Amino acid sequence: MLTGCAGTVDLSLQTPPTLVEQTAVVQWRSNSFQLVLVPQVQDIFYLNKERRKHFLDFYHASDNLSVDRHKRLFNYLERVLDGFSYKGDTYNADLASTLQSGNCLSLAILTKAYAFLANLEVHYSKVNSAPIYQPQQCVMTISSHVQTYIYAPVNIIKSKGEFSLFRSKIIIDYFPTSNRVLGTMVDNADFVAMYYQNLAAEAIIDKRFDLAYSLLSAAMELSPNNIDTLNSLAVLYKKTGHSLAAETIYLHGLEHTKGSVNLLSNYIILLQEMGRLQDAVLLQEQYQYIEDNSPFTWFDLANKAYGDKNYSAALRYYEKSIQVAPYLHESFFGQAKTYFHLGKRHKAQIAMKRATELAFKPSDEKLYLAKLNSLTENISEQ
Repeated sequence: MLTGCAGTVDLSLQTPPTLVEQTAVVQWRSNSFQLVLVPQVQDIFYLNKERRKHFLDFYHASDNLSVDRHKRLFNYLERVLDGFSYKGDTYNADLASTLQSGNCLSLAILTKAYAFLANLEVHYSKVNSAPIYQPQQCVMTISSHVQTYIYAPVNIIKSKGEFSLFRSKIIIDYFPTSNRVLGTMVDNADFVAMYYQNLAAEAIIDKRFDLAYSLLSAAMELSPNNIDTLNSLAVLYKKTGHSLAAETIYLHGLEHTKGSVNLLSNYIILLQEMGRLQDAVLLQEQYQYIEDNSPFTWFDLANKAYGDKNYSAALRYYEKSIQVAPYLHESFFGQAKTYFHLGKRHKAQIAMKRATELAFKPSDEKLYLAKLNSLTENISEQ
C-alpha cells in the first residue's frame, strides 16, 4: 500500500496474463463496510486565504515579474520549505503549508496547489528508490516517491517566416538520492489516488477498516485499474476475512493491468495461507509476465529466491533488475554470488567486475575488489 511517499503493501491463475485491457473493471464493491466521509479532491488541494495571499503577493511582486513564471513558483517553494520537517505523514496542501511538515507526496500536493493559483501546468513522475520496509500490525509497508515537473507557458519563437514551440520545465525531487531510478509518468487521477492510498494504509494499520474502504473507494472512482489501489483493496479484504473477494481483485490485476511484483507476491501468500500450495507454486511462473519498472522490487525478489537457495529464479530476477537499471552495482553483485553458488566461476567473475566498476562507495568497491581478486585467483589455479 502507499505510505510515506507512495508505495505498496508487501505481505509476505494458472494461465499467463492477457493483454492489458484498461476498460475492464472489477466488481470490487462490498456491503461488509460502511462508507464514511473522506476528503474530496478539492479538499486535497485547498489553501486557506492567508496562504493564498502570501503566495500571490510573492508571485506578483514587482521584483519577481522579470522572472519566468515557473521559476517564480520554484523560488517561492525554496523560501517556504526552509525548515520544513520531512516526516512520513500525508497531508493536504493546507495542512502541509500550515504545519510546515509532510512527506514528499504532501509536498507534491502543495506544489500543485500553488501551481493552480499561478495557472501553471504540472506533471508527476514516480521515482523508484531502495525501499524502506516498515512492519506495522502485520502489514509491511514500502516507501517510494514522486517528482514534480513544473512547466513554463508555451513560448512561440518566430524566425524567417517559421515558428517553433519552446517550453521549459523545472523538475523538483523532494528527496534526491544517488540511488534512485526514474519510473513512469503519473497522470492526475493516479496522483490523487496516491493520497487516498496513503491514508488507507494508515487506516488499515489502525484497524479502521470502514475508513480504509471509503478512502480506497474514492481512489477506485478516480482510477479503477490503478494497480496500487487494487493491491491495497485486496489486502483490506484479506485482513477482514474476505479471501475470495481479495482473490478476485488479484486475478483482475493480473489479467487486466500490467500487474506488479507486489500484487503477485501478495496473491501467492494468500494462496499459501488458503492451503492451495500447488496453485501458489504455479503462480510463481507469472513473474516473467510482469512489467514492473522498479529494479529494487526485482532485486528484493531475487534476494528472497537466493535466500531460499532457488538460484535459477534468483538469476532471472537479478537479470530483470539489471534490465531496468543496468547501473545498479547491487544487482551485479547478487548475480555474481548466485553464479558462484552454481559453480560458474567465470560468469561470477564477469558480474563481480561489473559490480566493482559501478560501485559508488569506496567501501563497496573495496569489498567487491577483494571478492573479485579471490575469484580471479581461484580461476587461475584451476
